[in-house]
Amino acid sequence: MSFFSELKRRNVFRVALLYVIASWLILEVADASVSLLNLPPWAGWFIFLLLAVSFPLVLVFAWVYELTPEGLKKESTVDRSQSIVHRTAIKLNAAVILLFLLALAGMVIHRFLPEEPIAADLKQPAQTERR
Repeated sequence: MSFFSELKRRNVFRVALLYVIASWLILEVADASVSLLNLPPWAGWFIFLLLAVSFPLVLVFAWVYELTPEGLKKESTVDRSQSIVHRTAIKLNAAVILLFLLALAGMVIHRFLPEEPIAADLKQPAQTERR
């Protein structure tokens, strides 16, 4: 079995995609929260750094462990005939699709909603001065 087919069998690619989409959503929320909560500007960069540093760790974790009905187990201790990686793949696919749709909805809302409140468009016309 080749290395890439083993990565695919262990759902490492799916976990990577899920992590990237979830990280993007976290960064979008952090971007809005940093300005809303008056946090220092480096707070967003710090969150990005944490997500970037943890990405390889998540991939190693996905490679080494397998989700079983009894919980997480080392992949080497799970009998291949008893493996449920195909069911885990279906759950990961559903999570990726859900997060992708959530991200897409956020982009559409951000794109098409006005930046200013609608009430700002209803300002009273400027009154002319009377002499």
